[in-house]
Amino acid sequence: MNENDLIAMKNSSPPPHPAVPRASLDLNLLIVFDALYQERHVSRAAERLGLAQPTVSHTLNRLRRITGDPLFVRTARGMEPTPHADAIEAPLRQALATLRSTLLAPRTFDPARDARTFTLFLTDLGEAFFLPRLLAHLRALAPGVRLVTLPMPERNHSAALERGEVDLAIGHLPDMGADFYQQRLFLERYVCLVGPDHPLLDAQGRLSKRRFLQASHAVVLPSGTGHNLVEQTLTELGLAERIALKVQNFLVLPAIVRSTDLVALVPRSVAESLAAQDTVHFVPAPITLPEFVVKQCWHARYHHDAGNQWLRQQIAQLFTRGPR
Repeated sequence: MNENDLIAMKNSSPPPHPAVPRASLDLNLLIVFDALYQERHVSRAAERLGLAQPTVSHTLNRLRRITGDPLFVRTARGMEPTPHADAIEAPLRQALATLRSTLLAPRTFDPARDARTFTLFLTDLGEAFFLPRLLAHLRALAPGVRLVTLPMPERNHSAALERGEVDLAIGHLPDMGADFYQQRLFLERYVCLVGPDHPLLDAQGRLSKRRFLQASHAVVLPSGTGHNLVEQTLTELGLAERIALKVQNFLVLPAIVRSTDLVALVPRSVAESLAAQDTVHFVPAPITLPEFVVKQCWHARYHHDAGNQWLRQQIAQLFTRGPR
């Protein structure tokens, strides 16, 4: 063979394959390559993957265009890999194994070892009621867990939960919408918080409806919650002019009702917590207010998050109860 023959053969060789866009690369190509390499047969590879034979053949052709190599050649023994296929088989199999182990890795959270900060939407009422028991429980069970609490904003409260900036919202909450889960913790009702020796209490320490209607009232309106029901009810009873004070949090109430003749309608759980720490006490409300549900809410994005699941379980275990 002379030099001219070599030049002629070179000129007659097929043009190089055009560059294949990166978008043509996908995980299915690697899976089909791996099955073909192990089975050395298109039909058996298709059966193994649950695909039609033409689909496997089409995928092999895509691989050939991408690599610029036949990859598998028909012989008497079946589809034999080329040297290039042998060279790329080990790293591709390792890559597949890594992807499988990552995708199928169990979602776990080890409270005894893992360190994580959870952020909660809570009112000051929620902090006073939930945090003492919850913190004591977590300190014993999960020493690496830390809590951050934020007040529920008036608007866009759901956005922080959706973005993962806040893990859970707990309390008397407005409807969060279709993308949220919610779990009932307990049913709550309102009672009257009053100072010691309140002048409107009768000899048995009760507050009649007639005297309630004569009283001046303090109303708590924490943002982002459903507690505006109290102000609405008082207004419907014609008592809007008797609302002497509106405040944003519950924890100021003991000092207020202790030193004045104001009456504050508050959830019973709040009244119990405040009365345990101060000289104030509570009596049944002589008017009818709807009971309400205290619940915990979270976004659907974090429904299967192991840490979020674990914290929800702890809160449910500590605080779920039936009607009083």
